[in-house]
Amino acid sequence: MKPSIITSFAAGVLLATSVSGIVYFSTKDDTANAKTNNNVQKVDKVASDAANTPTVEEMKDILTSSGYVVQTSDEAEKKEDDVKKQASKSNTSEEKKDDKDKKEEDKKKEEVKTVTVKVSSGMTSYDVGSILHDEKIIKESALEFSQKVDKKGVAEYLKLGSFKIKSDMSTDEIISTIFKKRS
Repeated sequence: MKPSIITSFAAGVLLATSVSGIVYFSTKDDTANAKTNNNVQKVDKVASDAANTPTVEEMKDILTSSGYVVQTSDEAEKKEDDVKKQASKSNTSEEKKDDKDKKEEDKKKEEVKTVTVKVSSGMTSYDVGSILHDEKIIKESALEFSQKVDKKGVAEYLKLGSFKIKSDMSTDEIISTIFKKRS
C-alpha cells in the first residue's frame, strides 16, 4: 500500500471522529434541559391530579358501576375461610367415596378368575405368557414370563392341551402346570 492511501484513510477517520464528538457534546446540554423541563411538568401534573383525586366512597362507586366487586381485607379473609371450610368438607366426602371404591376393588381382587388356556402345536412360552397377561392372570409381561420359563429350563417341554389356570396361582404353579419336564 502507498503511504498516501493510509494517510488519507487516517485523515478521514480523524475528521469523522471530530464531527461526531462536536455533535455529541453540543446536543448533550439540550437533552439535559429537556429532561429537567419534563420532570417539572410531571410534578405540576401530579400536584393538579392530587386536587382532583376522588374520595374512597367515590372510588367505590366508580368501581362498582364498572362491574368490579369492592371489599375490605377482612371481608376477603372471611370469604377465603368459608371456601377453605367447604373444600375440607368436600375432601372428607371424597375420602369416604374413595374408601368405598377401595372396598369394591378389594372384593374384585378376592374373586378368583379361572381361564382355560389351549396350548396347540407351534406355540411358545411367549405365546402362553401373552394369553395369561391378556386375561390378567399374571401381572408381568409375556416376555418376563417367557424369561422365567427359560430360567427354569422347561421352555422346550410345553405340553399340548387345555389347562385351567386360576388367578390366585403363582407364576411357578402356572409354569409347573403347563410345562412338564420329561424324565
